[in-house]
Amino acid sequence: MSTRTTRTIDAAATPWTDVYRRLVEIVVPRPIALVSSVDAEGRPNLAPFSFYTVVSANPPYLAFSPSRSGRTGEQKDTLLNIEATRDFVVGVVTEAIAAKVNAASANLPRGMSEFDHAGLTPVAALRVKAPLIAESPVNMECELVEIRSYGDGPGGGNLVVGKIVLLHLDPDLLDARGHVLPERLHAVGRMGGELWVDTHGTFPMPRPE
Repeated sequence: MSTRTTRTIDAAATPWTDVYRRLVEIVVPRPIALVSSVDAEGRPNLAPFSFYTVVSANPPYLAFSPSRSGRTGEQKDTLLNIEATRDFVVGVVTEAIAAKVNAASANLPRGMSEFDHAGLTPVAALRVKAPLIAESPVNMECELVEIRSYGDGPGGGNLVVGKIVLLHLDPDLLDARGHVLPERLHAVGRMGGELWVDTHGTFPMPRPE
């Protein structure tokens, strides 16, 4: 048995902000969902979320977690929009648009367009009301499946699950079999604090039979 000592953190006895910082340093690298939505009046919103994953392939479901504001405890505009309109779009964040995506995370007044603020371009989707992001090489149109909420104070989370109804892929990403090549996608992710990470380094690891 290892004799290495550990530093144990009691989550219930530790400020939630400290627990959050440790979690985002530990759960890495995290892919970024660039989520497009519209409010009930049709005004577009755009925001990045690094609490994001695929949850099912059949049916094709993905999920992301917009947390409550750490300062006020209020819900994010993205969540309020999706509750109102029942759909959203998720774009992939690449090196080419990383700085603009970071700009889209600014705390703007409700109704002000992050597309305009960040210099990104909304394009009409085919099945949902939320727009595609022209500069992202991958856009997924999603219909809301469910929303679950966890905690009603600052930092409380919400789980938004959406059904992917259409995927839009830039043909330049694809090989002859239609597979997305990571060396062409150039996706980026989040680490802890203000650190981001690229996907230049990969290594093969065949699964055991």
